[in-house]
Amino acid sequence: MKKIFYWSNDMKRNSGEGILARNFLELLKKKYSNYRLINLNKFQTKNNFLYNYILPFWGIIKIWNYYLKNYKVCYINYLPIWNFLIFLLLPKKVILGPITGTTTKKNIIYNILKIVGIYFLRKRKTKILFSHNQFKPYFFDKKLTYFNFLFYKFKIKNNYEKKKFDIVFYFKRNNNKGNFFLIKLIKNIPKQFKIAIIGDKLYITKNNHNIKNFGTLTRGKAIKIIKISKFSLTTKENQFSFFALDSLSEGLKVFYNKNLKFFGDVKTNMLLPINFNNYEYSINYLKKQLTSKHKKKYFKFKLKNFDDYLK
Repeated sequence: MKKIFYWSNDMKRNSGEGILARNFLELLKKKYSNYRLINLNKFQTKNNFLYNYILPFWGIIKIWNYYLKNYKVCYINYLPIWNFLIFLLLPKKVILGPITGTTTKKNIIYNILKIVGIYFLRKRKTKILFSHNQFKPYFFDKKLTYFNFLFYKFKIKNNYEKKKFDIVFYFKRNNNKGNFFLIKLIKNIPKQFKIAIIGDKLYITKNNHNIKNFGTLTRGKAIKIIKISKFSLTTKENQFSFFALDSLSEGLKVFYNKNLKFFGDVKTNMLLPINFNNYEYSINYLKKQLTSKHKKKYFKFKLKNFDDYLK
């Protein structure tokens, strides 16, 4: 049987990178059904500097080893747009997984590295798959670019569950996610509204009896909490995280960072913009939405056929 050797840093079922990798592997198996797919990463997944930022370069060496032996090779993740060395060092004919990253960071070094990463990706002149659409303004060749792979397998479901929580919030300790702003919002939502928190423990519940921490959950268990909620609150850097998409899929309205654009890919009344630079406006808007009657929901989106990415 023919073989494809691939590298993936994260295959966890309850992490964004892991879900993205598993979806991409499904796409890869669909295209190369007569191939055996072999993961070159034999290390146990860890969340530390060495594993996240150094180990991928060992993955590049492994990829080259099999590429030079004339095998098909694939590098799935991590592929943040700022890490231009990965794009520079990988073989040109490698199958790249979805590119990640964000345009919301203000860090000067990050933004310089982001521009360099964009330069080397454009210079490859090969097909590029992006997890979302934030980098659409930087890539002009529509034949070579595929955006919003996060929507792979996405659909709106019929959810008739009785609602127990007004807002569900996924919390992860990460400065890039606008956590200080979001925690301030959560703390000051009126006490009559019930809030569910998934992910890292948020220790503000002593005097906030309307808030319940569920801790880190599998994706399936998290969706059960989402199903019994009315709204969800997303982080600053991505309006289409898997948490946001799971919320939309279950019919929730989602508060998101208004600075993130749709570029015509999505038309909906289920995404509610808040301003991460204006707390007073955002808390007032959020409270108004929680108490308002809402029109019939709609969510329309258009995508390229992701099968074509591997042609």
